Amino acid sequence: MDKNKHKETLPNYLLEEFGQNLQPEMNLIWGKSGLAEDTDTYISPEEIDHALSLVHGRINEDELMPDKPGTGTEITGWINTYVRFAVAAVALIVAGTLFFLVPITATVPYGEIAIIELRDGSTIEANSGTTLRYSRLYPFLNRHIEFNGEAYFNVEAHKNPFIVNTNGATVEVTGTQFNIRSWRDEPDAQVSVTVTGGEVRLFPAHNQVDPVIITPGNESRWSPQLSEPTRPEPVAIDDVLAWREQRFVFREQPLISILMELERRYNVTIEMAAPEAEQSALTAYYSQPTSVESVLDDICTVKGLRYTQTTTGFRIFN
Repeated sequence: MDKNKHKETLPNYLLEEFGQNLQPEMNLIWGKSGLAEDTDTYISPEEIDHALSLVHGRINEDELMPDKPGTGTEITGWINTYVRFAVAAVALIVAGTLFFLVPITATVPYGEIAIIELRDGSTIEANSGTTLRYSRLYPFLNRHIEFNGEAYFNVEAHKNPFIVNTNGATVEVTGTQFNIRSWRDEPDAQVSVTVTGGEVRLFPAHNQVDPVIITPGNESRWSPQLSEPTRPEPVAIDDVLAWREQRFVFREQPLISILMELERRYNVTIEMAAPEAEQSALTAYYSQPTSVESVLDDICTVKGLRYTQTTTGFRIFN
């Protein structure tokens, strides 16, 4: 390109885009660009840096001055405003993403029973002290539930399988009704699954190859001490679901597990000061227990123990 064809100053329609204070510097840069088109002319890095520094210096000066119509401050202000909006938009996106990544956690207080309704129409009737966690995108992303406690599940059919992960075991269904009892703090950490409708697959979380299929009226159990769940066996459904009617049914349960259940039901602390009796089994039925003291009276009578009231609950001893 012929150097003479390059105008020494910016065209007016471009020059008007800048304030009067910036126009000399912009013309300088424009002039340098004309020289750059001549391949025989060398422009040193120092000259380019000097020209750019003039522009940057002028912009910094204008930022400290009040806004004036037709000055470069208008452009700088627009850029700053745009940057602020962009930063705010990014912050909202990040906050929204983090919000959806944080799961919903529901914990049933001691002494209460709660029904939790899920977006797909499924319901979970949870016993005292139960905790469950699931995604905010349930059921669109998946239908996975993290679970600890005891609950009766009524699961609606859906394209995504309903999966409960509980203390090392996994329960998988599509649409059915079943009860899970799985307390992390109990000594054997046993997971019991009882089905009242449909079919349920139960398997250890680390081994999904050979799941146990549980059908209505049957129960299967698994604990970390077992390599695979027990073979499903018939069980008295009314006894398993007695907790839903505030009844107690203990079937050869260790005494320590029974005391933990009493703690959750009555929201008290029961101190066991007779460790040799913790694992002794007990079978008992209470259709309408009047109080925790009435149950403790029977337990201590049968096991040859005594109990006393404390500031937070009760203490059992020899």
